[in-house]
Amino acid sequence: MKRWIWIAAICIFGLLAIVINIGWQQQEILIPATQKTSQNIRIEILNGCGKDGIAKQLGTKLREQGFDVMTLGNAGSYAFSETLVIDRVGKIHYAKQVANILGTQNLIQQITPDPFRIEEVTVIVGRDYAHLPILKNQ
Repeated sequence: MKRWIWIAAICIFGLLAIVINIGWQQQEILIPATQKTSQNIRIEILNGCGKDGIAKQLGTKLREQGFDVMTLGNAGSYAFSETLVIDRVGKIHYAKQVANILGTQNLIQQITPDPFRIEEVTVIVGRDYAHLPILKNQ
């Protein structure tokens, strides 16, 4: 009789181990590779540090991320020590999305009524450009 109890206990323990193993198998989780922007955010990029071609380099990288880079140029001064993202039309979530991609927290809102302005966000590239994740290894 004791022998049957041991056999039953071993069978129950084996079934329990199988059930637990099935429930604990690894689940495959799909993670999107690179998240592209959902909107075509229109961007103006201005060189505020004086490095030749930096606005063009950043423009290329932002286009690869799905942004609509409209204008490249120079800022009124090359004295910008840090990169700055400016919301131009009251869509702060657009500017935040650009700032997140750039890896900067320098964000302001500067809305000026201009019927000819087509850009929603302006980026002024500062002397910290080498520290921006999007421009690493440039």
